[in-house]
Parts: sequence; C-alpha cells; structure tokens
Amino acid sequence: MLRDDMTARGSAPAAGPGTGLGRSAVSTHDRAEAALALHRAYPRIAVEVRGDGPFLFRHSAVGDARLRSTELVLTGAARAAGAFDEGVVAVAEVLGGRLAVEAARARIETGGPFLRPDGHARAMAEDVHLRATAIDAEAFRRAAERYDREGGRRRSTRGTPASPAAAAAWTWTAAHVQRTLRDPESSGNPIVAGELFDLTVRTLLACFADGPEPEAGLEASPKALRRAIAYLEEHALDAVTVPDVAAAARVSVRSLQSLFRRHLGVSPIEHLHAIRLDAARRELTAGAEESSVRTVAERWGFGNSGRFARLYRDRFGERPSETLRAHR
Repeated sequence: MLRDDMTARGSAPAAGPGTGLGRSAVSTHDRAEAALALHRAYPRIAVEVRGDGPFLFRHSAVGDARLRSTELVLTGAARAAGAFDEGVVAVAEVLGGRLAVEAARARIETGGPFLRPDGHARAMAEDVHLRATAIDAEAFRRAAERYDREGGRRRSTRGTPASPAAAAAWTWTAAHVQRTLRDPESSGNPIVAGELFDLTVRTLLACFADGPEPEAGLEASPKALRRAIAYLEEHALDAVTVPDVAAAARVSVRSLQSLFRRHLGVSPIEHLHAIRLDAARRELTAGAEESSVRTVAERWGFGNSGRFARLYRDRFGERPSETLRAHR
C-alpha cells in the first residue's frame, strides 16, 4: 500500500511552525515498490535490496519544512550509496537490526543515535529499524547561533552522543518529536510546534556537543537541586531540555535525574509539568472573562487539551473547566 501526501522537499513552502504539515506512508512486500518509494524519499541515494526470502518494507514521514520525523523498517539485507540532502541536519537512530555507514571521514556502526554525515556515504543494513529526525539546515543554524549567544559560548557537534546519558536524552526527544508530529491536535498548534522545534535543536546541540559533560557524582549536593528547580521556574514558558537543566545545575544528566528521583520522587520534566500546571491553575482561579481552558493550556505548553485535563485532574482532583466555572 502506497500513500504519499508529503510535500516534496524541493518545492516545500517556507512554512512557519505548525503550518504546511505533511504525511506519507508506505507499506509493501514488493521489492520494486520499495525501491520506488526509497527513490522518491531520497532521490540522490541508490538502494539495492537483496535476498529472495520474505520481505517487508515500511517507511513513514511526518513534519513540515523545518522539522520532520521518519521511520523505516526493512527486512533482509540492503546496500545504499549516494548523498543525502545537504539542506538538512539529521540524526538517525538504530532501533533494531544492524546498520553500518561509511563516509569520507568516518565509519559509524552503532546501535544508537548518530548525526547523519554530510556528503557522499555508503551504508549496509540488515533487518533494520531506523528513526530519523531532520531539521532544515538554515533554520537550525539560526537557532543554534541564538542559543550560543544566550549561553555565551560556541558549540560544535560530533557524530555520536557525548555519553550514554546524552544518547538516552536524544532517544526520548526523538520519540517525543515523532509522537507530537503524529498528533494532529498538537502538531497543528503553532505554539507547540515552535516549542517542539526549539526542544529538538537544543537537545541536539547538548547531546552531540564536543567536550565533556559536566561531571558530578550521584551524591550531588541538594544545592544543585535548588539550582535546577530555580532554572525550571524561571524558564517555565520556554522549551526546556534535561541537558539544559543539568547544565544550569552544574551536574551530569544522570546525576540530575537521580537528584530529582531521590528528593522529589519525579523526573525533571515531570517537575516542570507540575510547575506549569500550578501556573495554569492560578490563571484559571483568576477567572478572567477572556480565559478558556484551551488558551490557558496552550499558554503553558499543553497542546493536547485532553492530556492537560488528565494531568490537571490527577494533580488537583477536579477538571480545569470546573476550576474556571467556580471562579467566574
């Protein structure tokens, strides 16, 4: 089965966040149809699918001109050679099977995420399951320069994550990007789309940055926890990543997660959600005539109204609509 309504990259509109969202999906047991689908998705890549046994090919993509997520499943063996689109910064991740990539200056053979190399490359895959997150190169450059100015330093990137904790942080982010883009209610919201883009760029810069991650033992001081909480409260309206919080607390990602679990019983992101929920409740109890549950939820980063209502009820024991009604 072949379905494709994804805008071709060469003619993609200069869409803003949350606009121009496209989707494509291919699922087939036919090698010729799989080869055609791969050529359409990656016209500068020559792919040879080998073997005569049972065959399955699945490829899906969702996103817009700035940010998109793709997933590939291919049984059997395949060989590819060529060059990817130079206008894209992409991180690929091996979720299953085996993949080896050879480029001009690197050989990548990993079971985790890696920054897709520029220029000509060759790849060999066997029973592979891949996910890739692609960012428009010019949009990435502008965002990276802005973040570097805010942080007061320049950051360069490396081919693989700086540490196992950084790899885990990227895996979580890539899965979150994919889930959000696949959810029409969330991905169609310009605020959510903008935050999702910022989150992706910041996490890529943090996880694939050259140089060591901030070090601290697992018994890091509660002062670090206070620094982390202060950072979360100050940046509650921003797109925040776990590596950002760890940098502000001056500890490693692993130490940060351990601190939050040991002292608060939650993850850093769960604590951020609590901060945002508390702020949303303050707005709802103010009972302003122009307020609605949807606008308050969106202002505090909850693009999915149903999820916001569930989290709100779990925390406060009532629906957000009940809070708003009681204070009108």
